[in-house]
Amino acid sequence: MSINKKTKKNLVIASVVSVVVVAAALGIWFFLQYQQDRKTVDVVPLMQVTTTYWGDQIYSSGTAASDNLQEIYPSTEQTISDIYVAEGQQVQVGDPLVQYDKTRLELDVESKDLAVKQAEIKLDDAQEQLEKLRKTTPISTPRPTRTPGTAATPRPSTPTPAPTRTPSPTAAPTATPAPEPTVPPADVTLYQRLDKDSRPYAGSGTTEDPYVFLCTANCTMTREFLELLLGLGVEEGATPPPDQVLYSPFAAVFEVREGDSNYGELITSFRLDGTQLTAGFDQLEQLEDGETLESVADIFDAPRPDAPDEATPSPTREPDNYNDMGYTREELQDLIAEKRQEIKDLQLEVKQAELDLKKSQLALENSTVRSTIDGVVRTLTDVTTATQNGTPFLVVSGEGQFFVRATLSESLLGSVAVGDTVDVMCYDNGMSYTAQISTISTYPVENANGSYGGTGNPNSSQYEFTAVIDQPEGLTNGMYLEVTLHVQGEASADALYLWKAYIREDEGGSYVMKAGVDNRLYKQYLELGATIYSGEYVEVKSGLTAEDYIAFPYGTDVQEGVRAVVEGTEDPPHPEEDGSENIAVGSSQEEDNLEEDTSSALAPDGPVLYDEGAVADANGAAAFTS
Repeated sequence: MSINKKTKKNLVIASVVSVVVVAAALGIWFFLQYQQDRKTVDVVPLMQVTTTYWGDQIYSSGTAASDNLQEIYPSTEQTISDIYVAEGQQVQVGDPLVQYDKTRLELDVESKDLAVKQAEIKLDDAQEQLEKLRKTTPISTPRPTRTPGTAATPRPSTPTPAPTRTPSPTAAPTATPAPEPTVPPADVTLYQRLDKDSRPYAGSGTTEDPYVFLCTANCTMTREFLELLLGLGVEEGATPPPDQVLYSPFAAVFEVREGDSNYGELITSFRLDGTQLTAGFDQLEQLEDGETLESVADIFDAPRPDAPDEATPSPTREPDNYNDMGYTREELQDLIAEKRQEIKDLQLEVKQAELDLKKSQLALENSTVRSTIDGVVRTLTDVTTATQNGTPFLVVSGEGQFFVRATLSESLLGSVAVGDTVDVMCYDNGMSYTAQISTISTYPVENANGSYGGTGNPNSSQYEFTAVIDQPEGLTNGMYLEVTLHVQGEASADALYLWKAYIREDEGGSYVMKAGVDNRLYKQYLELGATIYSGEYVEVKSGLTAEDYIAFPYGTDVQEGVRAVVEGTEDPPHPEEDGSENIAVGSSQEEDNLEEDTSSALAPDGPVLYDEGAVADANGAAAFTS
């Protein structure tokens, strides 16, 4: 009997202790939740950390000089076609002196323009592939690992004896053919019919680097495609329509590969080079309907003899995802990160191609060399002799003028032009002047220190320019001058530019910490544009409005779900209808939200739990409130 009483006593004590422990744990948990929810993060109105664009100021420097000479050296890359002046002739600013042959310069501009278009096509393709990856749903389990072969089943340790019988001739075993390797599906467009809107998956369309198209065995070409390839009906120097994908004329290779995939082995291919055939086909444009050109077009657009006797089907539309590839979430994240890096590299390639085009256009514009000063042609010698001696063949000497020579960054060549007005400040006499740019060199300056301040890039090549100073009273030779150029770039004055310090990045892209309508922080992803003021501000194309509040995105307390208050106050950024204090929910609520969003493959780092408007209940109160 005493044992039973003791057992009961121990059970009562154990129960009381368990209740106390549970109560204490719950109390601690609620206390921690309460303390966590009492945390707040300051937010500021968006307009407080944004700016507008009024143009950049670029600074450079030079020294005042009055012994103004214009020296023209023979060019090793260009041929002089005309000389408009004679020795001893009076000239004024803007008078033509020398004309270089434009043919080669025009060809160079066309080549650079084509390079820009090709770089843009590559960028567009990479961006399309990124969108497909972002729309791809990952598989729930990893793909099974493919093994070279199947292990043989082990024999039992004691084999069962077989009944004895008369041996018979044993047939030779039939060899089991090894399974053929599976060709991955194509990730480029497969064409059954080529028209003017078809896109190659490689190449730039030149003889050295032809376009490459992936085709079916019975692929056909339309007449429009053939005419673009041969350059028929395209006027020389004409700009192609904005909706035209292919640059005419062009060279192309047409491939048929195993499995109709760009990963398959090459079965057959042939090449057509319209850049070399164009001149020979000029006379075909004069043919009437029904003659040779028409029949050639009919042959290219007709089905092959072994093709079904039916209308040629349109190319199968590519799916907008890679679901059939069976990528896991980790593989998708890696592929998306790689594609983002590829896009950044291609964006730089496009910018470089555009800069090269601007330089070629500038060289074409400067093919007519004009006088930069009012003066006299002092020297005009034979070009061949000047080339051998390394001396200028034409020299113009000016009188009574002051000028300044300074440098500008290569990236500004297309934004600064001859005739632009610049401001000049002389610290020696404290006076300000205006000057007009008279020349911009087409060759970089060796060992230039570069510009400073503004948006000039000191790491890029520097190009010298000369500006003639208006009303140079008070200037003497050698005075130090600071030159200010006012550059209006391609940025829009109406756009919204956010201070870059408020922007962070993760696998999902660039984002800010924004206060939602429930006055809780969450990640808001942005579409960004151009940068201004030396990259200090970034254009926000979508994701924010002028009425939003955002937090400085660094610090241990800056997390999704934390309450937001307006900086310098305890007030919430958005009105709360019931005035009740928000209480953070536990992890179960977050897990429920997570399970609801796992079907989305657009955010590899997980769903946005505090998306504005997505957590409101039927009464309008936030779902993350008690």
